[in-house]
Amino acid sequence: MESSQNPNNPTPSEKPDAEVEVEVYAAPRFWPFVGVGALVGVVIAFISAFTGEESANFTRGSVAGFLSVGFAFFGVLLAGIVFLVVDRITRKKARRALAVPMGDPEHR
Repeated sequence: MESSQNPNNPTPSEKPDAEVEVEVYAAPRFWPFVGVGALVGVVIAFISAFTGEESANFTRGSVAGFLSVGFAFFGVLLAGIVFLVVDRITRKKARRALAVPMGDPEHR
């Protein structure tokens, strides 16, 4: 079947590419925020487990593991909120620019 007969596969136009207006800003990366939030939570959990009173029922390691799960969860939650705030701030500082499509039109 030829591409002209298939509406899902349009043929590229023969006219030259026009400039496209785009919004440019420095977007933060999500996963580093989440990783740092979890790591900070785990560090705080270990500090609180090993500096607090020792329990007669649980070892310090089990207390540290239990607290790590909870503190890492809240660390990730807080890091997600901080990410959203930083992303919102960088989007406000965005600027408009003109972009020219480059490369082979078949691979767009």
